[in-house]
Amino acid sequence: MNVKILGNGGFYNEGLPYNAMAIDGHVLVETPPDILQSLMRQRMRPPQMDTVFISHIHGDHCFGFPFFFFNWLYWGDADSHYKKGSRLAVIGPGGLSGHLRELMRLAIPPEHPYLRDFDERVQIIEIDEDDVIAVKGNLWFGFRRTAHSLPTFSLIAGEVGRAGGVPSSSDYLEKALFVYSSDTSMFEGVRVLLGSGAKLILCDTNGENEKEVHMSPRELMAAATAQGLSGADSGRLRGIHMSRRMERVGELRFVQPGEEFTLL
Repeated sequence: MNVKILGNGGFYNEGLPYNAMAIDGHVLVETPPDILQSLMRQRMRPPQMDTVFISHIHGDHCFGFPFFFFNWLYWGDADSHYKKGSRLAVIGPGGLSGHLRELMRLAIPPEHPYLRDFDERVQIIEIDEDDVIAVKGNLWFGFRRTAHSLPTFSLIAGEVGRAGGVPSSSDYLEKALFVYSSDTSMFEGVRVLLGSGAKLILCDTNGENEKEVHMSPRELMAAATAQGLSGADSGRLRGIHMSRRMERVGELRFVQPGEEFTLL
């Protein structure tokens, strides 16, 4: 599995590209307002995506969807999904379909056929805690709720072949290759993710102080130490969803746009 960082900034940030990433070059994780710029900067194109995961409906995670979908649909002659009749899978919390459709209605006149295309070309998959689903490209995704102000999900990802099929809700954390914890304050669920078998764990670190809406780097590292993630093993854990440009705080390193991870 390959994970490529497209952006690492949170809702409040000092000019960073917003938090987003790509898995195996065809799964897009989050559609923030600047997602097109982040894709182009990393020499990626909207039409190469067949699946999108949106962790929750705050603007820094989904406001770029209308523009992403428009470009995904109509990009070029050879790659036009409009001409191919392709469908885009979009995975996220309950109510996501109505929210995205409202965003597009605000972005473009309601009589535009693009809104009809959304209804015909987008497959919305609404998920809940501990769901595990198959995803294109021999992948599976699992989900766990975070502690946030509205329904928000962490993403747990693995490969079907490695897991011997799509794992059950009882062992998917053990078989994971990659974990992405979206916006969350510190709570017991973070420790559960840190105890997974994942080779790479990305966690929200947009908080400046303890016991805020977002985890602080200090809180995350304290939890990691309690889980035995220290020293050489701490390289599995990285911070994302940052407020300002940083490379590390103590042992905790922060991912940077363009950084890639190959998980074996």
